[in-house]
Amino acid sequence: MHRNREAGGHGGDLEAAAREFGLRPDQFCDFSSNVNPLGPPSGLKEELIASIDEISRYPTPQARDFRAALASHLKLPESMVLLGNGANELIHLLFLWKRPQRVLIPSPGFSEYTRAARLVNAKIKEFPLPLDGSLDKDGLLAKLSGSDFFVFCSPNNPTGFFYHGEDLREIIQKAGEKGTTVLLDESFFALTGKPLAQSYANIGCDNLWVVNSLTKLWALPGLRLGYLCGPQEGIKALTENGDPWRVNALAQRAGQYCLTAVNYLEKTIALVKREREFLIEQLRSIEGITVFRGAANFLLLRGEKDRFSATDLFRELASRGILIRDASNYAGLDQRYFRVAVLGREKNKRFVEELRRYFARQT
Repeated sequence: MHRNREAGGHGGDLEAAAREFGLRPDQFCDFSSNVNPLGPPSGLKEELIASIDEISRYPTPQARDFRAALASHLKLPESMVLLGNGANELIHLLFLWKRPQRVLIPSPGFSEYTRAARLVNAKIKEFPLPLDGSLDKDGLLAKLSGSDFFVFCSPNNPTGFFYHGEDLREIIQKAGEKGTTVLLDESFFALTGKPLAQSYANIGCDNLWVVNSLTKLWALPGLRLGYLCGPQEGIKALTENGDPWRVNALAQRAGQYCLTAVNYLEKTIALVKREREFLIEQLRSIEGITVFRGAANFLLLRGEKDRFSATDLFRELASRGILIRDASNYAGLDQRYFRVAVLGREKNKRFVEELRRYFARQT
């Protein structure tokens, strides 16, 4: 189940887990999917119920009203913003439009970059990201030669490492000088607690596209919502030639509502920071686990005991109603690695207790 090809190897497939392990979907603590642990903003359910009649007519093309509100929130012109059915759909859309021939992709990194590159028959080259969180600027600049498309993710998925500063800015600018398009995935940016003004969507490089997931931020995986920022001429071309109804009516309504949710982001950041620190402290006390300190709402872990297998751990925990993300199918990682979301305190405590029991039994 954890390698379900229909889901691209991602987490969050509760129906498949329920079938395989004999539980109901609502009986799982889902640490495999890294959406906002606070859940959707209070009152959103009632807002969507009140708006249900909108499903009988076409949604507003290009999510026009929501796009205007979001652009204002981001302090960007509307002409630089495109809405989509989640960040992943927009990643694939950009690949299909640009049709790069040679793509440079981070390792480890989100698998959808590779899937999108394969969809357009691009030649893929990977660059390793050290698991100490460092960034080899000179080495990366050297690898840019011969690539017409470069993908980067900050915070990175699955490590959670946040790369922000002059080195990344210089890499983006140097890529532009080489004629290389840059796609920067900032899907977990807001969950680091950094102000939106620090997003690279604001630096104004003509070769830079920034994708972000509102699905993750507002806990809307069943609705799907994301946005792409890019050069005005490029966004214009995608707007004029792409699907005008990419965002459904209820997703647009949810977006409008979530933008106005008072103190929601502040509560989210406080919760993620508090529970991430709790998990790091507790997990580091378990013999046989290495914890990589990420800056987002998930943590990458590595089992250090002989013959440890993330696949075995996945199955053991799933049988007890806890889902984790086996990270062994990320490029650059092996069977020792797994990823867990940061959830609420009671769920986090339950996970730690189950993990402690599991590792105590390992010899």
